[in-house]
Amino acid sequence: RLPDLDDMKEGIIASRIAAHAGDIAKQIPGAMEWDNAMSKARGELNWKKMLDLCIDPIKAKEYRKSSQPLDDETCTMCGDLCPIKRTKDLA
Repeated sequence: RLPDLDDMKEGIIASRIAAHAGDIAKQIPGAMEWDNAMSKARGELNWKKMLDLCIDPIKAKEYRKSSQPLDDETCTMCGDLCPIKRTKDLA
């Protein structure tokens, strides 16, 4: 079949990811700052910042909304076993 709008969007997102990886590999100035900002947001469990920084914030927000964890600081993958949250709890 011919690609529909969703197929095209997925292709564009995939090409953006590949282009970003290429920019990092070529050491384009500024390319790592985005990744560093995302890593910092993850380390702080700053969900708003993570959702703002991601390549497809609309899809990420839909995923987050569709699978709400019991604790707002965690995700549904690790839940209470989140290593970042557990490390913060020890501090």
